[in-house]
Amino acid sequence: MKIKERILATPRRRQLAISGGIIGVALLTSASIFATGPNASPAEHVEKAWPVSVTTVRPQTLHPNFSAFGRLESNQIASLRSDLVVQIDAVHVREGDWADAGDILVKLDDREAKLRVIERAADLRQEQAKLAAMHIQFDLEQQSAEQFESKFQVVQAKLARHQDLMEKRLISKSLLDEVVAQSNQASIDYRNHVRELTSLPAQITAREAGVAKAQALLEQARLDLEKTIIRAPFSGPVLAVFAAPGNHSNLNTPLVEVADASGYEVRVQIPDAYAEQFYLAQSEAGDRITAVAESGARLSLVRLASQVRTGQTGMDAFFVFDQGTGRAPVLGRIFSLSIELPAQAQLIAVPVQSIYENNRVYAVKDGRLVGHNIERVGEQESAEHGYQILIRTAEIQPGDVVITTQLPRAITGLLVDVANRSKGESG
Repeated sequence: MKIKERILATPRRRQLAISGGIIGVALLTSASIFATGPNASPAEHVEKAWPVSVTTVRPQTLHPNFSAFGRLESNQIASLRSDLVVQIDAVHVREGDWADAGDILVKLDDREAKLRVIERAADLRQEQAKLAAMHIQFDLEQQSAEQFESKFQVVQAKLARHQDLMEKRLISKSLLDEVVAQSNQASIDYRNHVRELTSLPAQITAREAGVAKAQALLEQARLDLEKTIIRAPFSGPVLAVFAAPGNHSNLNTPLVEVADASGYEVRVQIPDAYAEQFYLAQSEAGDRITAVAESGARLSLVRLASQVRTGQTGMDAFFVFDQGTGRAPVLGRIFSLSIELPAQAQLIAVPVQSIYENNRVYAVKDGRLVGHNIERVGEQESAEHGYQILIRTAEIQPGDVVITTQLPRAITGLLVDVANRSKGESG
């Protein structure tokens, strides 16, 4: 009792005693809890099965298709110019007008051209008159040929007689000289006539060439007169008008641009993934490649352009409207097309949700996923199945099932729970 009183004699000692008692009680309580508590066993880990839907693989012969945009163009666009430097009198069309073949588009000043036609026509008549005179001269020369030859023969015979008489000294020397002079003159006249008669055909040919040249110059003048009227070379829309009354035409400046409506075609840029199929369709006899516009109009492939243009990749395909689709729309319009490729065998149609990383699908085997690489061939859209992707792979057999669900962590070996078992999945 005295010892206890001694320990608690001071406040500090009393505080230490109280603290020690509290700690002791806490230790005893903890020991009692651990001693009387239940024994905990580790929880067993259960693997999660991801719910998925599946579809059965059924390879078929199908027509792949894909969507693309095309622009309506014309394979013939005329930039009409004039090589005459004359004033523009009138412009009969405006941009956006429709012009039929032969319609007058622009009228140029034709006064100078008309005067040139009159001048060339006068030159032609002059050359024709000279040619006619040359023919008359040739006819006359031919008619007088016998007279010149007869005169020459007569003078030669006379000369021979006088020379014989001179040898017999029956005539004077002066008389013989006169006959010799007559003979020489007749010989000169005869040779001149022969030369003229021989050269006249060549002169006639030259005159005929002069007539032909004058005729050509007249036709050129008439052609220049026709050039004063600019007509539409074919039927189609007027794309641009650069002419205005009062301006002058020249070769360097176009007056009007017109597109040929009969040459309308839709240019479509083909992705590289489908380029080979287009080449094969063009090089081999078989199914043609067709396209369908949003309006229902059908188009057919006519040619390919393999040259890559600046700012583009791949190649261009040109489609024309099939007959019976009505009048073509406005040039430059953009079309949304569904392009149908030739039929291919062993294709599998799956929904978009089945495609992973653009080149992979997952089949279900024994309740787990098995990844397979695939080749995307095209697309297909139908009223029954909607939009589907067409694929080809040798790793999946007919009757296998592939998932149609997009899983965030799809990987080979992942445990799944097939929700639509009525699809007839295996595993």
